[in-house]
Amino acid sequence: MGELTVLLIVVSGVVILMSSLLKGMTGFGFALLAIPFLSLIYPVKVLVPAMTIFNLITSVILLLKIRERISWYYFIPMFVASLGGIPLGIYLLDYLDEEVLRIIIGVTLIFLSLKMLSGIPLARRFRDKPVFFAGFLSGILSGSVSLGGPPLVIAMSRKNYNKDLFRGIFAWFSVFSSFFALAGFYAKGMIPGDSLRLSLYYTPLLFLGSSLGNKLAALVNAEKFKRVIVVVNVFTGVITVISAIISL
Repeated sequence: MGELTVLLIVVSGVVILMSSLLKGMTGFGFALLAIPFLSLIYPVKVLVPAMTIFNLITSVILLLKIRERISWYYFIPMFVASLGGIPLGIYLLDYLDEEVLRIIIGVTLIFLSLKMLSGIPLARRFRDKPVFFAGFLSGILSGSVSLGGPPLVIAMSRKNYNKDLFRGIFAWFSVFSSFFALAGFYAKGMIPGDSLRLSLYYTPLLFLGSSLGNKLAALVNAEKFKRVIVVVNVFTGVITVISAIISL
């Protein structure tokens, strides 16, 4: 990782602060917001392990603030499914062209989010089932580009969970999936020193943003909350595709 200017350091700090605020408010979205911007500054193979560390820290912070008890039924099935996807995602990160993979992810994200915004029901007959496939796909994306949230957002937004339950499920899932993704990165020797330094430098902003986001969560009603989720997905998909094309 090359020498960073003061401007890039400040921009990185602002992006990380806003991303942790979004994570504190919605329970997800840290990497969704951060990666499209930060991938223009840092190499993806440095950024992804750092984002996984950030996701682990912000999820633990969120769990300490959420008071609603979350049954294992909600997150264990999707977490177990993700264990099959995480190794595959790490393989993709290690061996495939990262920018092409990010373009595919961005296009998929835009398509599914726009479909949700249009009000078209998706897989109605599976609405009451644990989101196994979403967990598996999330594991792949977590291991490859640290964007494991969108599949779960799209699957879970159809289940009409309240805000605290939604945020709690994501927090528990993210703690487990981030831990095992980091274990996989470590086993493959894919956590460079630059990733550790990046996560260390900006950790204080995680606490600040997560705390502010948790307070803002009480001010957002359920319908606006769901709409914000899918709009963020569309926006992030567009930014992901554009940034990947620019980097080609």
